[in-house]
Amino acid sequence: MNRKGHLIGGTLFWGVAISLYYVLAKFTLVTDFASKHGMWIVLSFLACHFGAQLPDYDIIWKKLLPHRNVVTHSFFLPLLICLPIFWITNPMIFLTPIFAMYLIGHASHLFLDLNPEKWEGTALIHVYWRNSDGRKTLTPWKSRLFLLSNGILILAAGVILLYFFNAWIA
Repeated sequence: MNRKGHLIGGTLFWGVAISLYYVLAKFTLVTDFASKHGMWIVLSFLACHFGAQLPDYDIIWKKLLPHRNVVTHSFFLPLLICLPIFWITNPMIFLTPIFAMYLIGHASHLFLDLNPEKWEGTALIHVYWRNSDGRKTLTPWKSRLFLLSNGILILAAGVILLYFFNAWIA
């Protein structure tokens, strides 16, 4: 998937997440934080798009990381980025949904990478060890499973973070 495709995918995932958030805020006991703090919608849009683009920044760092490598296309990078959430204090709690939307954007990137034009070359997940063929990539089946499982894990973390955020401010 190219950059434009990831931006469109990030926008779609953001739109679904925001819509679900507003439905929950309107028809359940979830606090309607978004209507009181409209700026978070703009920030969540930017965070979601940052998440949708960040895994491909390995293209810039070609000498350090091969494209579509095991670090940038897994839960490792989002975990490092979201670690500060454990130190968020009450006045900074508004940042929690921003981290959640970053995770949703990152997951969208992984889901969109599930269907490249061909499963060869850079479409495969690059690892730091040699497989049975002597290549430093996962097989097409393992690459797809890796992207899918990491995408589901990251998406679930983003949704759970939004849920707990609402529980914290309620």
